[in-house]
Amino acid sequence: MSKVTKIAIVDGSTGYQKTIEDNKVINDFLNDIKDIKFIPDENQESRSGLDYGISLHQNGEETFHFALTRVNGHYYHTEPAIYPIVDEFYTTLTIEED
Repeated sequence: MSKVTKIAIVDGSTGYQKTIEDNKVINDFLNDIKDIKFIPDENQESRSGLDYGISLHQNGEETFHFALTRVNGHYYHTEPAIYPIVDEFYTTLTIEED
């Protein structure tokens, strides 16, 4: 994660995306979420809807993509809850939505 050069966050309720390429902002965000534990849900049935989708990029190439409750097709809950962290980060970013 130390080589992430861009983060794209999609707001699932609006479809808008914010893209971050500022190294300090990227590092602050990654530090905020690095200790979050993803715990597999017992129920792995397919679900619809998305709060936020996050993709990490390195030198123009997407290296990892996850949703707040789904990683690589598996459903999770998090401790602590990741939603408030990502929601606050997204809503306080002062960049244009795409």
